[in-house]
Amino acid sequence: MATCIEDLPAELFFSIFDYFWAHELYYSFSNLNKRIDEILFNTQLHVSSENQNIIYSPDHVLSLILTSPPISLDEYTNLRSLTLIQCNLDNLLQFPPYLSRLCIKNTNLSDQNLKLIFQTPSLINIQLNLHHKLTIFPSILNFSNIEYLTINYISLNDIIQLLEYTKKLKYLHISLFGINRQKITNFSPIPSVTRIICLSMGISFDILCSQFLSIYFPNIENLSIFTSFVEQNLFINSLEQLLMNDLCFVKKLNVSAQFVINRTSTNNNIETITTRFRTAFWIKRNCRVTFKCCNDDPHKIRLYLQTNKKTRIRPSRFLI
Repeated sequence: MATCIEDLPAELFFSIFDYFWAHELYYSFSNLNKRIDEILFNTQLHVSSENQNIIYSPDHVLSLILTSPPISLDEYTNLRSLTLIQCNLDNLLQFPPYLSRLCIKNTNLSDQNLKLIFQTPSLINIQLNLHHKLTIFPSILNFSNIEYLTINYISLNDIIQLLEYTKKLKYLHISLFGINRQKITNFSPIPSVTRIICLSMGISFDILCSQFLSIYFPNIENLSIFTSFVEQNLFINSLEQLLMNDLCFVKKLNVSAQFVINRTSTNNNIETITTRFRTAFWIKRNCRVTFKCCNDDPHKIRLYLQTNKKTRIRPSRFLI
């Protein structure tokens, strides 16, 4: 029976230490006693380059955040999660063999960089927060094992092309900017995707976007739409038709849409829109509607719609 903290099983320490950054661990627990120092030495670490005033073994690093331009990952043989902020990837030839999660922020990616990312077989979670619109070329693609994909800046054409090579995809979070309608000639469904967050920040939700969702993702269960200016009646009608006829499995819906309203009858406009969501169709889905007027322009109003709201679970701090 354990009588003091150092008598607890090492596995319990490993579970506790997994919630700390490496520098937090060493500042808080090092030099307490010999046994805890031995456990620290064998602990898998979460390291940020912003706190490099500790000495650690690279092969013990489980997750890593780098904020300096040059990167070398050869010694991080057991790395599972990697975040690169403003790092130059041009000299990077390969990722560590067990890397499963990659997050890239504020970085310009070349075609060679993208080819390396999408053709690394161990990667299943990719998050790209870029300065520029991501353009997909067939030469950089191969069939990928990606299951979780986040891209902040991409066109509808490019995401369609990318999805053809990500047949294992389960979660998609995208910000759409622009459509070349003449080049969209083929849609084919991806049944594995059950959760999609579609951010239509630069384009309005229209028939083509509705078609994209209904054909590509017939089995989605969680859908969020953040769209720019829409015509309120057409938008609500198309949304109802989409949910009724095509996306029948949606259990949780989040919508943010912006309308232009008559300044002299703001309350009447809001009440008119609200009435549209008091039908049996929306009541059955436990619909909640709220509005927020834009401070910079009284003619604009943003609608927030939620259905089947559930308690959010706190995500893991470091990994998937």
